[in-house]
Amino acid sequence: MIKVMVVDDDHLVRKGFIAMMPWREHNLEVVGEAGNGKKALEFLENNQVDLLITDLAMPVMSGIDLMRCVKERYRDISMVVLTFHQDFELIQEALRLGALDYMTKVELEHEQMDEILRRIVGKMQEQNVRTRETKAEIQGTPTFAEEDEGPYSPEVKASIWKAVDIIHQEFQNELLLPDIAKRVNMSRSYFSRCFRDIAGKTFNDYIREVRVNHAKVLLCQKGKTISWIATQAGYPNEKYFGKVFRELTGMLPGEFRKSQT
Repeated sequence: MIKVMVVDDDHLVRKGFIAMMPWREHNLEVVGEAGNGKKALEFLENNQVDLLITDLAMPVMSGIDLMRCVKERYRDISMVVLTFHQDFELIQEALRLGALDYMTKVELEHEQMDEILRRIVGKMQEQNVRTRETKAEIQGTPTFAEEDEGPYSPEVKASIWKAVDIIHQEFQNELLLPDIAKRVNMSRSYFSRCFRDIAGKTFNDYIREVRVNHAKVLLCQKGKTISWIATQAGYPNEKYFGKVFRELTGMLPGEFRKSQT
């Protein structure tokens, strides 16, 4: 089992996060928790942890300061940031300090828990492979060209996850790849390739999944019409919404609603 520690100064958020994530389905086990960086370091002194998930803005010792200490003292620990989307500058700093990834609390609200853990475990495995191959490398090995699907810079990763945040915040509106690429200062073609490699699916597929997951939540509520739900999920056309929903779930929206009652 991969041993996990969760650090967040908001007691309710921390407890709720630990309770709702499907840890064991991904071979993960929460072995510790703390409300600030100082308490976290005290725990790490006497306990084995493989994955540290930390908030950034905390009293006593911030998540950024915690990550700096962990990077110096416990190089084998993988780090992931748990934050609000407004902390973009802090997220960039966290990525520079070696964070594998970050998850926003918005993602959790939209029930992306399983996908998040799958993504993180996959990145931990990639990191372990790279560490074994190396951080064996011959000095002077060429760096990855932009065309390769090799590791991307922290800046590129931050841009892609900023795009992911935009999707979760604005999925009810029309979202076009060229527009989002421009908003995160990337060319259309490079953004498309980076998004697929980093987020694990194409830009359009990711949007469809976010919208359908939101629709599932609404379909469990009584008194809401399919047409209204389609609009709330970003599909003004009810017929097209039904087509997309069936492609992703194998059921029409009405059939899904009946299956939940």
